[in-house]
Amino acid sequence: MAKTKTAPHREECYTCFRVKRNCLCDSVRPFATRMRFVILMHTKEARKQRTGTARLAGMCLKNAELFIGTEFAHDERVNALLRAPAYAPFVLYPGPKAVNFKEMDRAALPAGKTPLVFVIDGTWNTARTLLNKSPNVKALPRLSFARNYLSRFAIKRQPKAHCVSTIEAVYHLCREAEEGGHEKLGAAPEVLMEILGKLVDIQLRHSRQHHHRREDNKKIRRA
Repeated sequence: MAKTKTAPHREECYTCFRVKRNCLCDSVRPFATRMRFVILMHTKEARKQRTGTARLAGMCLKNAELFIGTEFAHDERVNALLRAPAYAPFVLYPGPKAVNFKEMDRAALPAGKTPLVFVIDGTWNTARTLLNKSPNVKALPRLSFARNYLSRFAIKRQPKAHCVSTIEAVYHLCREAEEGGHEKLGAAPEVLMEILGKLVDIQLRHSRQHHHRREDNKKIRRA
């Protein structure tokens, strides 16, 4: 009886969670920031977007931690960071009372305090749900951008024109923090956009090879 042929195993990188032939780890150049980042990735995002930009952003930031879950109200590590006297915590999320690094004064960021920035990673619906289930994070002062940015994440449709991916959000925040005199990073953050560019190129090349068109995606058409 003839043996059934099986599909070849796709080797995966256990760092960036991409297929090894498309691994982006060699492009990562970690850099240090004065502010500390805490990336909260919704579980659904971790499952569906294993190659999402939050992981890549976390790999590039020396001063960052990434957590996966649906709520963080009782997370010991998150609460320990929130209680630490050295930090001034914020959540990167839009809102009418959100501040930005260009206009931030000492009332928002006391002298000697290190900004502790919580970044929510997920769709707008899952991000909102995560925030509502995490009152310890939801209660934080909101941090946003001084201006709108257009996303370069061409392989994924954003819900609104000014919405950006997680890796872009971290990049723009770093740049605005530098403009506001809170960081001295030079060209280091550019690695974030370089990696995003490579990610987009890989996905577009894959789509062309398999004749996938963005407009053929049923989910996008429904949206």
